[in-house]
Amino acid sequence: MKKFIQIAIYLFVLTFWVQGCEDMEEVETPRFTVTPSAFEVKAGEPVVFTVDHTPDFLKFYSGEFGHQYEHKDRTNAEGTVTMSFENSQKWGLGSNATGTLTVWYSGDYDGSGTAEAVNHATWTEITDRFDISTRYDFEFQSSGVVDITDLADGNTIYFGFRYFSDNIQDRGAEWYFNDLLIETDVEGAPAPLTIATEETPGFLPVDVQGIVEAWNGAKWYWDSGNGYWRMRGNSDNIVNEDWLITRPLNLTAVSPDTGEDLKNYSTALSSFEHTYTQPGTYTVTLVGNNTTVYGHKEKMQEFTITVTE
Repeated sequence: MKKFIQIAIYLFVLTFWVQGCEDMEEVETPRFTVTPSAFEVKAGEPVVFTVDHTPDFLKFYSGEFGHQYEHKDRTNAEGTVTMSFENSQKWGLGSNATGTLTVWYSGDYDGSGTAEAVNHATWTEITDRFDISTRYDFEFQSSGVVDITDLADGNTIYFGFRYFSDNIQDRGAEWYFNDLLIETDVEGAPAPLTIATEETPGFLPVDVQGIVEAWNGAKWYWDSGNGYWRMRGNSDNIVNEDWLITRPLNLTAVSPDTGEDLKNYSTALSSFEHTYTQPGTYTVTLVGNNTTVYGHKEKMQEFTITVTE
């Protein structure tokens, strides 16, 4: 009987210990609350957020553009896409005085920068959308801000600025090219988002025919002293074709919105503050989670902050 009682006690203790271990492995659901010092503030006035029952990790989405929880996984966005650049020319004679610069796009160019790749790609001309200089001077003129939304299909695209002259009798034109800007106006954005400039992601010039060994002869080259692209024409009396081609672009690509990491497992947090600089109504989102090797549980809290002038 005594032995039976000892076994029973042992089994009871073992069961209690196993149950305790299981409880230790269970991840607790976050029960944090975040309370702002005010739900309506003036622009430039800091909002203090008080945090109770902080979780292991806490992330803050302010609701401002670029920091909206609803767009945390967005990598593509529809909007109005525009393109513009500056251009000027001089020195072209005869048929080289106009029409030697044209604008094209391709969806199947491989971006390798070889003449073969340019020749094998399918290029569609869109010169008539832009204002191309016909003046005999080097005064930059704007191409105009041109809507190219119809080309934004989510796929890779290249834009090519083609110099071509087959008039080998007369002097070829010299072109200056500057300030390429491609932007998209996304709903809710305080300003258009930049897709491309002449620096980012930049250009890769390609000599297709009429290759001259001189480093800046009869080809597109970057004039570092003046900060723009230049094309010197066929002063060598050759049929000349040279392309200034953008690096690959996606006209619908945007960066996912981000949140601010306020707390990790090893830090304490009782409050934080944020200042809104622009009037508007902002949806604030807090995402907290408790995470261990045994699991992950998450809680989200949302409310709005109204910012006045």
